[in-house]
Amino acid sequence: MAMSFEELDEATRQCMLEEFELEIASENPYYGQNLSPMGREMFPELMRQAIRDGNEETLTAALNRASFWNPAEPHTRKGVVHQRRINVQQQSERLALTEFNTWYVRGLARRLLDEGVTQCQVYRAAVPKWRAPAACREHEGAIFPVSVIYEGHRARYWPTANLQAISIPFGPNCHHTIRRVR
Repeated sequence: MAMSFEELDEATRQCMLEEFELEIASENPYYGQNLSPMGREMFPELMRQAIRDGNEETLTAALNRASFWNPAEPHTRKGVVHQRRINVQQQSERLALTEFNTWYVRGLARRLLDEGVTQCQVYRAAVPKWRAPAACREHEGAIFPVSVIYEGHRARYWPTANLQAISIPFGPNCHHTIRRVR
């Protein structure tokens, strides 16, 4: 089910793209941890295409190629690290949802700041496949200063984890995003 991004229009897409380009040009851009070298090379252009005229579903379809993913990932079970095979469809969905939403939040927050809007509200933009983690659900409907959301971009996980920060999405597969306060 597609996410319902309430202000996914040309103005927001432009802010998303500008913010994305700033991160890609930085010393330490974020890439999905399980992307292969080819996937890392292709990801920026696939993300640009989704930002310009797609969404998380078109990005999922673009990423859903085995050559874009490492064949396996480390997995710890009972304190022992094992390798498990990558499920390309699941990884594509997870990265596409999280990344498109991340750039939507960053772009909309930037737009709201530019417009002088000071507060935004967290809402669930789609029903997740699985029950959302408590950390994700606890902020549903909450109102935050837009500046806190803008500054919290990836702060909970990249480049280092600041678990005190408010980052939306709250984590992988999070279906929460932001909107203007109604």
